[in-house]
Amino acid sequence: MFKSLVAAAILATIGCTAYADEPMTLEAVSAAAKDGIDFVDNDYISARQATNPDLLLLDVRTEHEFNLGHIPGATWMARGVVEFQIAKTVRDADTEIIIYCKTGNRAALAKKALDAQGYRNVAAHQGFETWSEAGRPLENEIGTLQLIEGRNGN
Repeated sequence: MFKSLVAAAILATIGCTAYADEPMTLEAVSAAAKDGIDFVDNDYISARQATNPDLLLLDVRTEHEFNLGHIPGATWMARGVVEFQIAKTVRDADTEIIIYCKTGNRAALAKKALDAQGYRNVAAHQGFETWSEAGRPLENEIGTLQLIEGRNGN
C-alpha cells in the first residue's frame, strides 16, 4: 500500500512537471540560479574572516581560475563535487560556509545544494570579480598580492 502511494506521488510529480518549448537563454539560466539568493559583499567576508577562524571560504571556480588568484584563506573545491566533499568532510550543519565564484552563478547553485542537504549557515558571495575590482588582496602560489592603481590613474 505504502509503495503504491509513493509510486503514485512520483508519477503525479513527473506528470505535472512543465517543460519549456525552447531551451532557456544564458540570462534566464543565470537569473534562475540567483533567484532567492541574498548575496553577501566583500566587507561581509572580511568581517567574518576576522571573527570566525573556523570559517570555510569556498572558491568554486575552476582550478585554473583559483590558481591565478583567489581570496586569501579560500579553499578550492570543484563546483561539480562540492556537495559530495562537504557531505564527506563537514558534519556540523551549523559550520559557517561562504561560497564564491566569478559572478555568483555557481556560488548560488552550490548554496542551494548545501541548503537542501541541511547546512544552515551557508552564504553566497557576489563574486570574485567584485572582490578583485575593489582592489582587495589576492592570494596565489606566489603569495598575497594587492592590485594598485598607477600614479596617474593608469
